[in-house]
Amino acid sequence: MQLNKIINFSAIALGCMLMLSSCQKESEVLHYSASEYAELSKNLNLPGEVYNYTVNVPSHFGGDLIFNGNIDPTRLNRENHIATLGRVLFYDELLSRNGTVSCGSCHVQTAGFAHNEALSEGFDGETTVRNSLALGTTAMGLTTSYGGASSFGGEALAGFSWDDSIHSMEEQTQAAIENPAEMGMTMEDMVDRVNSIAYYDILFRKAFGEGEINEENLLAAITKFVNSISSNESKFDEGLSQNFNANQPFANFTAQENLGKELYNTNCSSCHGVQHDFTVLAVANNGLDLNYADNGKGDKTGKASDMGVFKVPFLRNIALSGPYMHDGRFESLEDVVDFYSENIQNHDNLNFRLRGDNGQAMKMNLQDHEKEALVAYLETLTDEEMIKDDKFSDPFGE
Repeated sequence: MQLNKIINFSAIALGCMLMLSSCQKESEVLHYSASEYAELSKNLNLPGEVYNYTVNVPSHFGGDLIFNGNIDPTRLNRENHIATLGRVLFYDELLSRNGTVSCGSCHVQTAGFAHNEALSEGFDGETTVRNSLALGTTAMGLTTSYGGASSFGGEALAGFSWDDSIHSMEEQTQAAIENPAEMGMTMEDMVDRVNSIAYYDILFRKAFGEGEINEENLLAAITKFVNSISSNESKFDEGLSQNFNANQPFANFTAQENLGKELYNTNCSSCHGVQHDFTVLAVANNGLDLNYADNGKGDKTGKASDMGVFKVPFLRNIALSGPYMHDGRFESLEDVVDFYSENIQNHDNLNFRLRGDNGQAMKMNLQDHEKEALVAYLETLTDEEMIKDDKFSDPFGE
């Protein structure tokens, strides 16, 4: 801050006092005091100054938009404190009934925030009924999990669960907390547990102010953290940023990867999207079975047209997030490609995009070199920066 020349000494002194007071208030938002940081460091590996969790939209997704908007520095840093709190809550095993699992147990950073198990194990050893969906966004899908509703206009797409029954991250978080096969808590128990842990007094105060440890803020903080996980630095993004046309060959791709991209755009993009910024379909039956033990959306709605219908997932970081499908039946991308090439079942609700001209389940009949090319292309969707970014990592680790 620059002070104008003022002859009156008392005015200068008053101005300096006001400036100091302002800097102290901003510092309280930007940084931790020595005593606060010492307390936090007993349990947490956090930076002295909070990470920046602003999500920038790259030029190939519309250019230079910022998730947090043009907000003042004090508010921006408050938002970063909220995301920091969310990060700690996300990884804190103390917040399950017996202190053994966290959100991060089933949504692992190195797996693209999915879980490399068909089903995940909850606090008492009971397994979930479905495969853990990957978390994260492109900057075009803010406030979403993979395949969630786009916040940049267009049709609202699938929600946050395989059966399309949950449509906000807050609701999804609460469902995981209260699920007896996952964390096994009530929200009242969760707030009481958080109130009993010293580092949360500091983190909530920095994020929301005094006396603001409550259910609403707890869920909002986790949502803020999850929404900051943006995946847009893959080899695919590099190629798209060079020519802005996903239907043209990419100069940074090998011939095999470009062939795979062409095959994907022809056979897969009508459901999953060409640019991988959001899915085209919300939910669909993809012909996994003729008769399903788990009917997905149909088990929720009871409608015949919803039987065997599941969320269409985002494919970013797909090479990291196996096994695949709602029940984790496919171990590898090769298994997935084989299924779509030869084994789609002619279920009554099979999406029309997967039917041939004769109305029957499509047989793509890909040759071996085409299958290999398609897998190679899907591997270009891996964002190596996201999966090793410290600001998304477990703060209870080394």
